Amino acid sequence: MVIDGHVHVWTAEGENERAKVENIVKAMDANGIDKVVCFPFAAGLEKQRKMAELIKPYGDRFYPLAFINPNEKDAKEQLLYCLDELGFHGMKLHPWFGNFSLANIELLRPTMEVLNERGLYTVIHCTSDDARMHPIMFEKLGLAFPNVAIQMAHMGEVMAGEYAIDVAKRVPNVYVDTSITSYMAVIHAHEQIVDKTVMGCDFPFYRFEMEIQKQKLAAEELHDVEGMRKIMGENLARVLHLK
Repeated sequence: MVIDGHVHVWTAEGENERAKVENIVKAMDANGIDKVVCFPFAAGLEKQRKMAELIKPYGDRFYPLAFINPNEKDAKEQLLYCLDELGFHGMKLHPWFGNFSLANIELLRPTMEVLNERGLYTVIHCTSDDARMHPIMFEKLGLAFPNVAIQMAHMGEVMAGEYAIDVAKRVPNVYVDTSITSYMAVIHAHEQIVDKTVMGCDFPFYRFEMEIQKQKLAAEELHDVEGMRKIMGENLARVLHLK
């Protein structure tokens, strides 16, 4: 099974139309992608409801997460609604858009405890140029909520990749995705944490074939096709209990 772990879905006028569901499915089919982990471009219940409606005709090809802003007073209630009423499987967090720090465990606690109690998944934006979401913050977060599988999106985009890899080595429930990362970052992740790395292309900002090519080139250089299979789907299938 080939899975992309980082895909945005169009839900409103003015957003990138490349991310309309029909365009995503067409691109998935053209590139042999079986399933994607997906979320809207922003928080707000209307966007979550709209995404649920749009992906429904495509069955299990989409693995939806709720885009939540923990600064909103009803963030926990929004998450519970998305999980229990819309059938979502976890949460997307973006500290830049939401203007919060991952170091603020108490702010994140209400929503993260929901995921922790249910053993669910979260994808969290992570870059090197914003102190609110540096990879080192994921260590404290992962240890505080050990039952939550945490995907470090962009694994430190781009200058903090080694910090991201080191955190994933130390914390059992922290994983990294390859979206926006350099080729060498993929090589290093493949070499050091191949069982904790997942392919993501950040669609529609990057294309599936670009990300797939990075994985293929890395596997060719390292002579490790089995590792490529893990990164391109087997790891996520295991973590998300899709097998």
